[in-house]
Amino acid sequence: MEAIVEKLPPLLFIVLYAGLWTCEAFAAARRSGVARHRRANLALTVVNFALAGAISTALVAASTWVSAHRWGLAGLDAPAWIAIVLGVLALDLTEYGRHRLSHHLPWLWRLHRVHHTDPQVDVTTSLRGHPLEQALRPLFDATAILLVGIGPQTLALHALLQIVTLLFQHANLPLPPALDRVVARLTPTPAYHLVHHSRRRPQTDSNYGACLTVWDRLFGTWQPVDPDLSIGLDGFDTARESGFLALLANPWRRPTSA
Repeated sequence: MEAIVEKLPPLLFIVLYAGLWTCEAFAAARRSGVARHRRANLALTVVNFALAGAISTALVAASTWVSAHRWGLAGLDAPAWIAIVLGVLALDLTEYGRHRLSHHLPWLWRLHRVHHTDPQVDVTTSLRGHPLEQALRPLFDATAILLVGIGPQTLALHALLQIVTLLFQHANLPLPPALDRVVARLTPTPAYHLVHHSRRRPQTDSNYGACLTVWDRLFGTWQPVDPDLSIGLDGFDTARESGFLALLANPWRRPTSA
């Protein structure tokens, strides 16, 4: 049973990734340009997918230790669902905080901006990130696991939710405006998250929510959906900045002049 649970997140990622890519081919919200960005995105996806597997092993080990020692929520004398809900909220708040720090600490922003240089956001953008940033993520998650006491079941549930919302919010797919507004009250929709990929810095530094949008509303980082967005990052628009090796070197490059 444990082996099945461990294999479920990567299997879900692959199936949903392929499904959304297929949907984008028939019902894209925005017209796509050249496919160059997808080649680089897929290369980074392979690297980061492999890193995620190693990272999940370390996080599962930490949550198993917590559960064995009945620490924090893992030892809460209450129905199991309460500990799971509180644990998922704690992990999602941690991801919100990590994401926000990545925009405001210069050395983290240099890594994170690789994600924002994509001028054509679609499902392949989901794991377009610098591998060093991916490698740092478990430090935040492990801190939450050990401080709050988050067990393996909670960790697995949050991983599944995060995979679904990560791919969904980056998908180049339209939702009817009325439905979009309703869904965005709970979780990031493609239109909601696209604001985060705007070139305008007030919009770039907003809508950080991973699984839940409530954190943006609570902490004042919410921005409304804007149908007139320019996507990407100034200073990184040239073809020489868009290749796989260029993206790996991006944190150490200076933006090109306009």
